[in-house]
Amino acid sequence: MLHPRTRRTAAVASLVASLALPAAAQQFQTVTNFPGTARWSEGVECADVDRDGDLDVFVADGEGFASAGLARQHVLVINKLVEVGAWTLADESVARLGARTSVAKGVATGDVNGDGWVDALYSSAFNTLVPALYVNQGAANPGFFTYGSATRGFTTTYNSGSAQFGDLDNDGDLDVILGDAYNVASTGRPHLYINNGAGVFTENAAALGAGLKASQMDVQLVDIDNDLDLDFVGANKSTAASGAQYLMLNNGAATFTDASTLIAVNSGNAYEAEVGDLDGDTDLDLFFVSLLGFQEGASRNNLVGVGTLGFTNQAGLGGTVDDNEIALFDYDVDGDYDVLVGSLGTHEYLYRNNGGLSFTDQSAQIQSVSDSTLDCTVADLNNDGKYDLITVQGESNAAQWANKFYRNTGAADTLKPVVVAHASPGSAPAAGPVVVRAKVRDQVLDDGVNYVSASARYVIDVAPILVNVSLTDAGFAPSPVVVQAGTTVTWTNNGSVPRNVQSATAPWSFDSGSIPVGGTYSYTFVSPGTYQVASQPGALAGSVQVTGSDFAAKTTYSGGQIYRFEFTDMKAGLGVQLCYELRFQDWAGNVTITNSHCIPLVLSVPGTAACPGDSSSPTACPCANLGANGHGCANSSNPNGALLSAAGTVNPDTAVLLGSGMPATATAIFLKGDVLDATGSVFGDGVLCTRGTLIRLRTKTNVAGASQFPEVGDPLLSVRGATPPGSGLTAIYQTYYRNAAGAFCPPETFNVTNGFAMTW
Repeated sequence: MLHPRTRRTAAVASLVASLALPAAAQQFQTVTNFPGTARWSEGVECADVDRDGDLDVFVADGEGFASAGLARQHVLVINKLVEVGAWTLADESVARLGARTSVAKGVATGDVNGDGWVDALYSSAFNTLVPALYVNQGAANPGFFTYGSATRGFTTTYNSGSAQFGDLDNDGDLDVILGDAYNVASTGRPHLYINNGAGVFTENAAALGAGLKASQMDVQLVDIDNDLDLDFVGANKSTAASGAQYLMLNNGAATFTDASTLIAVNSGNAYEAEVGDLDGDTDLDLFFVSLLGFQEGASRNNLVGVGTLGFTNQAGLGGTVDDNEIALFDYDVDGDYDVLVGSLGTHEYLYRNNGGLSFTDQSAQIQSVSDSTLDCTVADLNNDGKYDLITVQGESNAAQWANKFYRNTGAADTLKPVVVAHASPGSAPAAGPVVVRAKVRDQVLDDGVNYVSASARYVIDVAPILVNVSLTDAGFAPSPVVVQAGTTVTWTNNGSVPRNVQSATAPWSFDSGSIPVGGTYSYTFVSPGTYQVASQPGALAGSVQVTGSDFAAKTTYSGGQIYRFEFTDMKAGLGVQLCYELRFQDWAGNVTITNSHCIPLVLSVPGTAACPGDSSSPTACPCANLGANGHGCANSSNPNGALLSAAGTVNPDTAVLLGSGMPATATAIFLKGDVLDATGSVFGDGVLCTRGTLIRLRTKTNVAGASQFPEVGDPLLSVRGATPPGSGLTAIYQTYYRNAAGAFCPPETFNVTNGFAMTW
């Protein structure tokens, strides 16, 4: 489960809020303040630190605007929704983080050591403390942290106001960029730290290559150029004539190119820029605090449409209020990002997105409270599917330094995450691992946090598994059809009118569209279960029952709405294709499952020389043992092909299949087809003599050096529930084999024997 609703027994000392709401009709209304002593707070981020299914709250406290004031305790507020009830919060900072103070201005979260538990990094300004890394103790002590800065590579103090985690080198772990020269006129450089995979960081300043800039306020790691790696956008309070902001483009391996001059914003008041697709064209736009003067506004990314990366500033939204923070979320649940602005004024600001980078001021939807908001974020604190607002205060109006949250009384989020980009290799080595990435858009985006979890299921086929279903005006035949995971089902429209095939089992959503008479549609089933399918016209119904098992991919959130999936070899290098589906679930429980996708797998033999065609001499090159055309059904007239024969009697207890002519180092798979058909069908890029529903027979490891491979059927057909075809019926068998020692000529990776018929 993504968000378990299990109850834990725990001692609770917290403020239980009244649920009485103001009489006003605003959509966002204050419920209560956060517990604890009111301090100057300047950063907030939410995460489920104890994995109990509710969101807890990190707060960065510490006084000082342009120089250090009082250092304050790093704050962690635990949500007691599961243990006690809604709007119950407890300040457990010292108990969970230990007693540690700094002038903290920001906090970032992410799983730095890959153990599945969220960790946290506090950015400390004015050189008051090294970046403060807290590592979650995980299952041993959920939501309690070990301070680990020095042992994990952070030993230098910075004047840092912001940081963000992201997988910058696409290796499956989270790196980090920290700002420097926070809110001061003197210049500095941001810092790139690379993770070694175990949560230990090393700075690589040369790879970032960032120039000197003053007043570095914000770090955003986002895919700004649509190449599925994370770039660096940094908002700075600078009035430099050119390149006041940071825009550093990633080459995919955490080496960056400076493109800062593409952003033409130098108001001197840019405390933050949030990055998201504001106009629905799939590239990421910028929304600045103080785009022009004190006016908020957007800068359009021209990548999609114009075709080159660049930004066009839009008109400011008016106003002269000194604001501080941006968060993007779809408050009206219409499928686009609206904009929340944390303000020093008499209320927060809310701008409804009308599309096309047009915005309407809807600030009246937020209960008006005069306080000095320095940061804001969005989180569903009571698990009702509605994203609430959180604000933290400081700097001025000290009487209102009370961090608050505003309950969302509007509509719940019912929109599924949307996959806006998906990248997979055209083929991959059979030994793996295979890496796939996807970018997902959902209803919240604030400093890289979107509350979407991801997973992937996959199968590796050692031979294609194909099943045909006829679709007629009367229905599906056969139905139900029973297949194993990894099977490709092909529906043929044998009816009299065009038809479709579509999933009737949510959240799967495959749909063929209109299939003409005589046309086909194929879909590969990855996960075991029962799938209802439908066809129009006539509301025909059928089902596919998938047996067997699938595997879970290693999944990491790279940051910036990008997810990375790593599929390991589960078939000892014998796989010919990898088929997978990606799954995404947001905090409200909405689920998206992508259509299945298959990647051909090839055997890579380093150092093997290619041969000019087939060879009849086993010593001429590593391609000996190939059939006449490299693949295909061998026969007695093809001396280089492997042959299949049988010994014993046609009795399940004694019949043994023998494969000869295969390399002694080869690994073989014996297959049974359910019909005799020597016309052949597609098998990888060669020929398969067996057809119909294929059954993989159990095999034993061959005797070292043997040239024959006894099929291990214990007995031959007593496998996977298979039964003999029946007296007088004929089945056909074939052997598929691969050789890791390099007996094949690249790019060839496998061969098959002849088909061998056996009448029972």
